[in-house]
Amino acid sequence: MKHPAVILGVCAMDKKSRSSAMREILTRIEAFGEFEIVVFGDERIVNDPVETWPRVDALVSFYSNGFPLQKVEAYVELVKPFVVNDPHDQWTLLDRRLVYKRLQEHNIPVPNHIVVNRNDYVKRGGLRKKPKGDEVALPDQPTFEPKEFSQDEEYVEIQGKRICKPFVEKPANAEDHNIFIYYPHSVGGGYKRLFRKIGNQSSQYYPPPEPVGDGLPYTPVRETTSFIYEDFMSTNGTDVKVYTVGPNYAHAEARKSPVVDGRVQRDESGKEVRYPILLTPEEKEIARRVVLAFGQNVCGFDLLRAKGRSYVCDVNGWSFVKNSKKYYDDASVCLRAMILKAVAPNHLSTKPAQKAAASRADEPDVISTDGFTEAELNDFIPERVPTPTPSEPAEELRAVLGVIRHGDRTPKQKMKLRVTNPELLSLMLRCTNGRTRKQAKLKTPQLLQELLDICRDIYAGLAERSSQADITLSEEALEELEAWKQIVSILEEGGHFSGINRKAQLKPLEWEKVEGENDVQNEKVVEALLIIKFGGVLTYLGKYQAEALGKAFRVRMYPRGNYYGSDADGLLRLHSTYRHDLKIYSSDEGRVQITAAAFAKGLLALDTHHGQLTPILASLVTKDAKLLDFVTHDVEEDILHSKHKLYAAMTSKPDRRPSETETETGALNQTLRFASLNKFKIVTQMVIASHRIQSARDFSSSGSPPDTNRGSGFVIKEKLMGVPNQPLRKLEKMYELTKFIAVQLRTTLMAQQTRYDMSPGAGITKPDTRSALAPRGSLPKGGIQQLKEMTLPAGGESFLLMYSRWKKLAEDLYHSRKERFDISKVPDVYDAAKYDAIHNEHLALDGLEELYEIAKELADCIVPNEYGTTTSSKLRIGGTIAAGLIGKLLSDLNSTREESFAVETGIDSGMRRMSISEKSSAVVLKEEEDGEPIDEEADENNEEIEELNTTRLNLRYATAHGVHSPFRHVRTRLYFTSESHLHSLLNVLQYAHLDNTRDVEREGRSAQSAAASDQSDGDKPSALIFTPGPRSSPSKPPGLPLGSPPMRSPTLGSPKGEKSVQRGAQPDEAQPQVRASLINDSLRALISREKELDYLTHIVFRMFERFQVPPSDPRRFRIEILFSNGVNMHPFKNNTVDIFDKIVGGASSSDKGAERRDDEDISDELLKEVPIQNDRIKRDDPYLTLSTMEEYLANFNRRGNRDSHVDTPGKKARSSSVGSDGGKSGSAKSLFA
Repeated sequence: MKHPAVILGVCAMDKKSRSSAMREILTRIEAFGEFEIVVFGDERIVNDPVETWPRVDALVSFYSNGFPLQKVEAYVELVKPFVVNDPHDQWTLLDRRLVYKRLQEHNIPVPNHIVVNRNDYVKRGGLRKKPKGDEVALPDQPTFEPKEFSQDEEYVEIQGKRICKPFVEKPANAEDHNIFIYYPHSVGGGYKRLFRKIGNQSSQYYPPPEPVGDGLPYTPVRETTSFIYEDFMSTNGTDVKVYTVGPNYAHAEARKSPVVDGRVQRDESGKEVRYPILLTPEEKEIARRVVLAFGQNVCGFDLLRAKGRSYVCDVNGWSFVKNSKKYYDDASVCLRAMILKAVAPNHLSTKPAQKAAASRADEPDVISTDGFTEAELNDFIPERVPTPTPSEPAEELRAVLGVIRHGDRTPKQKMKLRVTNPELLSLMLRCTNGRTRKQAKLKTPQLLQELLDICRDIYAGLAERSSQADITLSEEALEELEAWKQIVSILEEGGHFSGINRKAQLKPLEWEKVEGENDVQNEKVVEALLIIKFGGVLTYLGKYQAEALGKAFRVRMYPRGNYYGSDADGLLRLHSTYRHDLKIYSSDEGRVQITAAAFAKGLLALDTHHGQLTPILASLVTKDAKLLDFVTHDVEEDILHSKHKLYAAMTSKPDRRPSETETETGALNQTLRFASLNKFKIVTQMVIASHRIQSARDFSSSGSPPDTNRGSGFVIKEKLMGVPNQPLRKLEKMYELTKFIAVQLRTTLMAQQTRYDMSPGAGITKPDTRSALAPRGSLPKGGIQQLKEMTLPAGGESFLLMYSRWKKLAEDLYHSRKERFDISKVPDVYDAAKYDAIHNEHLALDGLEELYEIAKELADCIVPNEYGTTTSSKLRIGGTIAAGLIGKLLSDLNSTREESFAVETGIDSGMRRMSISEKSSAVVLKEEEDGEPIDEEADENNEEIEELNTTRLNLRYATAHGVHSPFRHVRTRLYFTSESHLHSLLNVLQYAHLDNTRDVEREGRSAQSAAASDQSDGDKPSALIFTPGPRSSPSKPPGLPLGSPPMRSPTLGSPKGEKSVQRGAQPDEAQPQVRASLINDSLRALISREKELDYLTHIVFRMFERFQVPPSDPRRFRIEILFSNGVNMHPFKNNTVDIFDKIVGGASSSDKGAERRDDEDISDELLKEVPIQNDRIKRDDPYLTLSTMEEYLANFNRRGNRDSHVDTPGKKARSSSVGSDGGKSGSAKSLFA
């Protein structure tokens, strides 16, 4: 029996119903033979009454501009066809407020948000005509004011609920696509406007306004209509769009997010580049709920993937994928089944259609290859790594981890002044909510502006008194006047407050008792310490350097086409096809954060509006102060001891032996001063005792007993590393040169003052502070050429501030009254000399080059020794400061290993996102200023969840886009920090092989068994021995190799499992067997030659997967370690500014940037990395494995030591070596297709 044709009506505006995507799908539906398709057309829809419209069995109808939604509702009520998308619920989609409300009612995750209403929700029949004739859902003007709404420079708030910046501002009208993102001052402020694509642009950033008069120092939010304000969620620069066809089919695509740089990524044909990706089971459930919640079988919605969870931030109604043959096939099959089931359930084709639709909806799991035919798998992975040759090992890059120092900065400065002014004390109490024992931290522009106003008034009053003829000020009063003048100058820098580089503190010092109510005695603060920290700002040169290093990374760290024998274009190809898992972390310092953003700009070839980095900083850089900031309280004893020994060595006179009293008193005064400045609650007796114990421990570890006849034992018996000849004389010479520089600047300042006073109309209307008007570290508007022609100091600094900087350095370096040097100021003098040599060359300061040479020689000794003067102290200090970072690095590598194992074996190791039904475990206990502890374990769990937040390509669509290896990712983790973490990490890498004592303690071994182990190995050379163990279950990735004495001799893996000696390691039969070092002679030579870890110093770990080794073998993963001591340019022999301006400056000065070849821009010698482990090994060379490196660093891994989840694959603290080359080689897949 022949069934009648099902009449399918298409009621939509011609622009939509006759689009190419709609025609592709309708053509396929018609080809099945069960349907007759009727397209209504604009004329009928707009002008004809619904009674004259053709009758249909099923209806496709959806809203677009000018569409009469009310008429469609009347037609559905009249004819009662099956509707693919319910027209009644399409009203809801026109109002973002109703969309969010509906999502929450159906337990669909949405971002944290507030709603600010200024008009009513959209109502059915509430459309009105625009002048052009289009109908819109909401009025343009507000009809009432919101209740209890307020805004501040850092947040918006309504009825007690607050959303802090960065936040997203969305108009309630879903047809209004002008969405704003407001940034906090901590990342630069300003806002970004998102809009419908115009050419290749989809967003634009606007910096914060410069306040005029009483104007706001920030951009206020819009108040023109109703808005939703929601938390800005960092998605690492990726947007996910999901397209549904019924509740069981969802197609997802990823694209570059417009929030990063606003540049639209297009292919050769001019189409926006989008790649189909896989959805997790939880996200598929979200798609099903969205379809059912809104009654829209065919719809699109936006997903935000952040911190291991997925959130719906917009629902668009009817949406189709463009330019995807596979999607058109799937959509037509699903629509056919859906309509037949509803209209003709007894049709012969209904059941086969449903079965076909079900097969289309069943996408494979994230990792498993189940459900694919052999032919399909061959299509997905057509390339195999060829048989390896000696020059080209069969391996693939899997991870790049970098620890990077910030770029060039202005000298760090600090100013302190005791204050008793009631206005300042009142400001402090307001900032601390009346707590008299708590210090106030002033960072926001509003608070800093209030502080500036108070300081101006104080300075104006003092200046007015000093100008009176009958008053002669004392020397102390003149010094106070000069101090307030400098404070006002500092606060006025740049003309306005914005960014992340200035902060002030008010710390209570003295209190007095006052009578309160009911005879209760209260405290009153009567004196406070005003501390202003300034300087340390990343300069324009620092930004150039960071961007250049980002370019260098892109070229050097990621293999390009010639590595794999294809035309692959390396990192950018990986990143654009979502096979690059990138996360960037930064410490809390402003210069470090901006360095990270500039680096990301160069790494990913991002465009920015006038070089603005704020959107990149907010979108791609994550602050992790706990991981990357310098904290000393855990190692204060060791640091104090190192400073004590340094002081004794640097101030000893060569012509006479210091007395016991002089040595001990001078050094202890120095360390006690350091302790007091850093708020260490240490009394003199405790410091002396700890130094005696530490000294005995250090000398004992070196084999020589301390000299008990010398009292404290502080006389230096062995020369510290890098102590120059006659250090005291060089300190004295440095002091003289520092004073000479200050005298020159004072002369220039006085000459400038005289010219100013003699100029006509030089009346002073406010306190004359000679403050700079340009932001510190900035480039003049005229660029490098104007910089060369300047007669003023560079970087927005005035002669007054520059003179004050050098004068204070001279005063701090040597205390003339106490006749004592403060060697902790030597690095500050070096920083100042280096900065002025680079940036103020045009001032031609006499003696600056000589000062630079002396200061560098002394700083090269002091700075490294501050992190330990012996091997044991370097390991204690470095292992404590870098413990969190080391744990994170090992966790990154282990996660990559787990992912690779799952891909290779098809066994999921439990990687997933959080279920939408789970409560978020991402609740982090923030450390309050009162010192409440952080839940570190919860933090690390959150980080592990976030690590799984990886976008994966859909295998079925990959080859259509020319992607032949969608299985694999390259994981990139970049950690930007300060010099302290680089020194600490480098010390651990250098000396971890000597940390046998802690190994034995950690394993709980007895001294007897350790001695027996030593004896059994005593006749062997200092080699690294691999002891194979039993095979482990193939269901888990390899753990750590541990043979009989593995802690004494872990292996540097060799493909044949034979004995191997690391390059650079020399046998020493006179000593007990020790492990080989993780570094080679090239690094030792570099460190002995160049001791400074200059700007952009970096340590890079690259992990390669070797396909000729079985997946379960620990030797599967090779680790390569690279080191660079950064810029490392002599400022008097190289023009650093010109060098980096040629690389970056020319392109950055243009709005659109310049297209240039990166490999031509960056010299091979610039920011060059030195291989310190496993660089370009040959096939049979020994190499460092991940498992072996885990052994070396096990004692310094705070996470690993606390981790009790030993059943997690690949994360066991100890396991036997597994696998051998006898097994079948894993399939080699080329990544860079």
